Amino acid sequence: MSPGLLLHLSGLQFWGGPQGGNTRTSHPHPTRSGITGLLAAAQGRPRGSDLTDLDTLTHTLRVDRPGQLLLDFHTVGGGYPKHLTAATAAGGHRGNALIYKDWYLHDAAFTVALTGPAPLIEDLTQALQKPVYPPHLGRRSCRPDTPLLLTPTPVHDALSALDQLPLHRTPPRTGDTVPVTYLHEHPPAPGAPPTRILDDAPRPGRTFTTRPIWETTRHLPASLCHGHGTGYLNALTQHRT
Repeated sequence: MSPGLLLHLSGLQFWGGPQGGNTRTSHPHPTRSGITGLLAAAQGRPRGSDLTDLDTLTHTLRVDRPGQLLLDFHTVGGGYPKHLTAATAAGGHRGNALIYKDWYLHDAAFTVALTGPAPLIEDLTQALQKPVYPPHLGRRSCRPDTPLLLTPTPVHDALSALDQLPLHRTPPRTGDTVPVTYLHEHPPAPGAPPTRILDDAPRPGRTFTTRPIWETTRHLPASLCHGHGTGYLNALTQHRT
């Protein structure tokens, strides 16, 4: 049994991924650093705080909906006289606008089980019920569009509960089960090689280190699918009661 809590991350999201020039993209799922930042903000920790206690948490992620990338353009310094446009390294001014391309994750939904030491899980549960700083999904402009904390009190077996929670996706037209992707931080079977290596584990000084990820597919009952919006929220309410 793994005591823990369960989160649901749904809405426009940006989980800092590879960057090149004026283009910034998102990882296809929440990052460990992004979730760590969300938890620290809920507790009211200032920037630069020691977050090593949050390293003891294990993240297990269920992909309810993978979503898709959405392109957004940002311009800086457009429509101004040259002396008011963005500065150059040579000390002058560009004379035109800087254009940035940001790729957000759109129409995605994830359910996350966080397991770890019982006192830490209890503290985080209380903090997420009354967060000091508003939660966001990678960026401050990306707010959750459904309840974030799915467990008002810690659960004794968060991993089993993850398989039983309503799925935030459209029910299939046929079939009794649906394939659901899971991402694990530990091998699901002894000796299984990781699916990939991510560079998203936070370290002091706003730096990152790598961690292995194991991806599996489980076939869950189609009856867990309750669509988007109101249908999902109603199913979630009934599940809680």
